[in-house]
Amino acid sequence: MPRIRTTSGGREGELLARARALRKEPSLLLPRLAKGIPTGPFDKVERDLMAVQEAKKDLAELKRLSGKGEDLARAYAGLLYYAEERPNVLAIVARHPTGDIPYLPLANSSKESQIAVQYYDDPRRLLLGYVHLARGGFFGGGGFHFYALEDGILCTGKEADPPPEFVRAALEQLPYRLAPPVPKDAPSGGRSEGGNVLVCQHLARGDAAAHLLVRWRSVGRTLKVCERCAREDAHLVASLSESMAIPNLEGEFEVEAVLPVRHQHDGSCPLARLPDLPPSLEKRYRAGKMSDAELLKAYREEVDRVLDGVRSTVLVAGGRCYQDDVGKFLDALEPTPAERRALTKVLPHVGHPLISPEARAGKVVELLWKDHALDLLRAAGASEEEARRRETEARNAPGRASEVLNRVAQQVREEAAVAQLPTYRGLVPEAELADRLARLLRTAGATEVERRISRESPPEGKVRGITWAFLLALGKEGSQAWRFSDTEKEFGAALAPAARRLLEAPSSEYHEALNALLLEAGIPTWGERVGS
Repeated sequence: MPRIRTTSGGREGELLARARALRKEPSLLLPRLAKGIPTGPFDKVERDLMAVQEAKKDLAELKRLSGKGEDLARAYAGLLYYAEERPNVLAIVARHPTGDIPYLPLANSSKESQIAVQYYDDPRRLLLGYVHLARGGFFGGGGFHFYALEDGILCTGKEADPPPEFVRAALEQLPYRLAPPVPKDAPSGGRSEGGNVLVCQHLARGDAAAHLLVRWRSVGRTLKVCERCAREDAHLVASLSESMAIPNLEGEFEVEAVLPVRHQHDGSCPLARLPDLPPSLEKRYRAGKMSDAELLKAYREEVDRVLDGVRSTVLVAGGRCYQDDVGKFLDALEPTPAERRALTKVLPHVGHPLISPEARAGKVVELLWKDHALDLLRAAGASEEEARRRETEARNAPGRASEVLNRVAQQVREEAAVAQLPTYRGLVPEAELADRLARLLRTAGATEVERRISRESPPEGKVRGITWAFLLALGKEGSQAWRFSDTEKEFGAALAPAARRLLEAPSSEYHEALNALLLEAGIPTWGERVGS
């Protein structure tokens, strides 16, 4: 039901200003006709508008004309009567796919015509006054095409022929930033679209995500928006069509929802036939009862119902189906060693379709995390306690599952590497520093070594020179140079090659490298190795 509210002073002032302009020039309500368009259907509209203008000072005649004649002329008469008489009229708010429109019921004419007259300086609103000539009525008629331009509306007659400036403006005013797809062979989910395809950022980079597809037939353009970009407050077809009044919107705009999948062997794949967009959902969408996001969510639910009935592992990434071939699937993902190890263990036991819009191992780990996090972490080498702690960490930081998995694997590798190093007791300060920094590099990296050195203040003597040697070996000396004297720098520079050998030494050569560094520093007795 339309809602009713009072008219504000500002709104009334705008309405009176428009009435004054139309009193002088009723032709502002008429469309511009493309070359060769018969004027017959518009002659009556113009005659009736002129008849109203001639009666602009005759209130009784304006009152009569507001209920007689062509519909747009009735609304025009009602506005001129209102401007002269100022009756107390409550505003009605009409619902429209692009937003609510308040207007005053001033004549015995359609709300579309009254909105068109009261907002004639907005071509998209003026367009509403010609919907009946576009779509016809109970007794037929219609068939004309109208387009709202910056300076009014254009009629192209019985043929859909939107002018280039209209197409350009319509595409620029879309609720999404769309661009041609890159790469060119990104999955399209169906027929070839030629070069007139505009897609959202995720589809542009090649993601094979579920998406809304709208074909604008008369201009040969195809628009695609994926489920990640689709908005709850956007309606792609309404955004395109709000500036046109045409006989058949369904014929002008084809609507599909697509989940693109390319199969190696269509006949044997359980996913060879995914559902099309159900007609009931398309009908609700076209009626403006569903947004872009709501349509894709509902379509996804239809797809999920099909997937729920598949009780076998089917692997899809980047729009390509690998069925249950884990090896080929992983090759396409280019995983890290840790991701490959974890996914190799988990994927054969998934037992249902796994569809990743991106051919990226991190995305697949993210999709598996909810149900298989502990198995993935155990496969990466984590202990039971560590796996549970890391699983909670990733759950509290969505999108970081793969990062957590790789960090665990790195930590396991580092701990294993350090565990193979020899152990010592009774180390002198110089040996303790060198051993500690060499181990820290293996577990935390060069940045952490530099950070640790910056937090500590080495005592005087050879310890400071050895510290400078490590900074040189790591290439981290720049920010610390001010802390060391020229003598310490000279001593450290001589030791830097030996420090670098220690940092790079495998576990089997670690003791010899540490001993060589300390001997070169002039410290032959520096501690005792425990065990062999």
